[in-house]
Amino acid sequence: MNLLFKEGFIGKLKLKNRIIMSAMHMGMDFEKEAAFLAERSKGGACLVTSVMGVHASATPSDMNIISEENAQKISEMAEEIHEAGGKLSVQLFHAGRNAKAGGLCDSDAVPVAPSAIPSPIYKTVPKELNEKEIVEIFKYFSEAAEICKEANVDAVEISASAGYLLSEFLSNRTNLREDKYGGSLEKRFTFPLEVIEKVREAVGVDYPVILRISGLDMIGGYGLKDMQQFSAKAEKYVDAISVTGGWHEAAIPQITMQAPEGNFAFLSGAIKQFVNVPVIACNRINNGETAEEILEEGYSDFVGCARAFLTDSHFAVKVKRKEPYKKCVGCNKGCIERVLKGEAPTCIFNPTIGHEGELETKEELNKKYLVVGGGPAGLSAAINLAKKGNEVRLCTKDKYFGGMMHYASKSLDKKTFADNINAMFYEANYYGVELVLNTYVDSRYIKVYNPDEVVIAVGGNCIKPSIEGIDNENVFELKDIFDLDKKELNLLLQKKVCIIGGGASGVELALYILNSSKIMKESRTFLDLYNLDVTKNDFDYDGNITILEMKKKVAKDLGSTRWILMKEIDRYPIDIKTEVTVEKIGEDFVVIKDKDGIENIRAEIVILATGYKPAMRDLVEWLRSSKYKYHEIGDCAGNGQGVMNAIEEAYKIS
Repeated sequence: MNLLFKEGFIGKLKLKNRIIMSAMHMGMDFEKEAAFLAERSKGGACLVTSVMGVHASATPSDMNIISEENAQKISEMAEEIHEAGGKLSVQLFHAGRNAKAGGLCDSDAVPVAPSAIPSPIYKTVPKELNEKEIVEIFKYFSEAAEICKEANVDAVEISASAGYLLSEFLSNRTNLREDKYGGSLEKRFTFPLEVIEKVREAVGVDYPVILRISGLDMIGGYGLKDMQQFSAKAEKYVDAISVTGGWHEAAIPQITMQAPEGNFAFLSGAIKQFVNVPVIACNRINNGETAEEILEEGYSDFVGCARAFLTDSHFAVKVKRKEPYKKCVGCNKGCIERVLKGEAPTCIFNPTIGHEGELETKEELNKKYLVVGGGPAGLSAAINLAKKGNEVRLCTKDKYFGGMMHYASKSLDKKTFADNINAMFYEANYYGVELVLNTYVDSRYIKVYNPDEVVIAVGGNCIKPSIEGIDNENVFELKDIFDLDKKELNLLLQKKVCIIGGGASGVELALYILNSSKIMKESRTFLDLYNLDVTKNDFDYDGNITILEMKKKVAKDLGSTRWILMKEIDRYPIDIKTEVTVEKIGEDFVVIKDKDGIENIRAEIVILATGYKPAMRDLVEWLRSSKYKYHEIGDCAGNGQGVMNAIEEAYKIS
């Protein structure tokens, strides 16, 4: 990591390394966000970024505002971050049309935009700005920048990205104006360039100003060549340019697990060719190797790592020390999905977000815990309990740690799950947890060990529906398939396979089976490049995998990222039947029933992706009548919600 930990400069601001924690909408108040960012400063980020609205009329109701009234709070945030060894940048933010009516800090304000075209996310038709209102917005930005400088903030960052106000002026899809602020590309540059100029005038020549842009909007309104020209014009006013991907509404995965690590670094590389100020690469830079490679290959001068620090607050320190660390898996569940709902953000692997300012009390070493189950819930509980000075033993009946996450790590884009299992295993060892494999815990085991408290985190067992033939030899559980080696998977590909259950796990299993064939995977990639729309249907054929689902849609449990998985499914010959029930399983067939009646489907292999029910209920029943205090967490408690819920419950019991 020779370049990552080399000192750098943004203007006259000296930074201890090249790892910046870039902007995220956190929905926290000043005090909580200060503690959150200070912890990331302790974790090695050379510069942390807080997003703040430039005016109450421009700011979502769960975001902080830069104002004279809040100047002291901003100053206190800067001081806390400085004490933690970091530097603070405040992003000057205006939501533009991306807000709900009544959802701004000024509840009487309405979303505004260059033209009255609604956001496909928020639906509200925005008010088209007149020239008087545009002059007011110049004042909002310049006054906000001045307040930040006076509050000892180390730099300001101007948001002209992601589909917010300044970027809306750049795009001919959202800017239909016919005055000096719209029309030609040059005129569409005018408003954001004037904002940038006003900010520079407000803070003076020596104060660091960063410009945040999308390399292109990814909706067809402006492209990378346009942004090269824009950056060249903006360069005289700024000290660095941070380059992110497209707008939030773009139909291209940007920070989900389907996007490869560092996938959009080429955008910053293209901008870097046109400017002499430092350039910051962003989007899906969640591991040290990728970050170093981006710098080595000249795509940028700094890397912006946002969710890397969300998942592991000490990301940079651990990269430098070459310690295992938990990595963002790109699920979007705890961050983007929750923020869009107005909920407090979290991370499926880090439930401490928003709790950084709370004091951790260390108990005397007088409690003895037995944790049963080696999945994410069990590992998290063991780590948290051991951190507080307790004696902890963790037992799992499996030959590996990770529980169902062990299988998830084999599926498609989820290899990072395996890294996170290793990081949790490392952390458990570090804090002195006694880790025991291949051990089945029953009442006798508990009596012999005699703990003060027991944590049950054993996950669930596969639900076997009441179907004739469900116990046939050709019926397998989902995890059985992930245990197959490549040769066995190749044999599976030669048979007719029926997957019962069209949730995310069933759909991902189908893709896993097909992608295990190098030939199938490469042929699909080839066809994606050269298959014309006019010939696309000519390549369709009946494949060997059928998914059966009772509901109207498959993979509904994926939420906001479902559309990405469905685009992947469309590439492959997978037959999906919805609103069906399975009546019978035979040796080489399945009988299904839908609104049109009964149908026989050829199926030599049947795989159950039917969900899970709480495991080891006999042990829980025994604990209820015993002297032992106990806790149930995760899937074995019947709470569902997967990894995020399990780890959050583990955090709460400790």
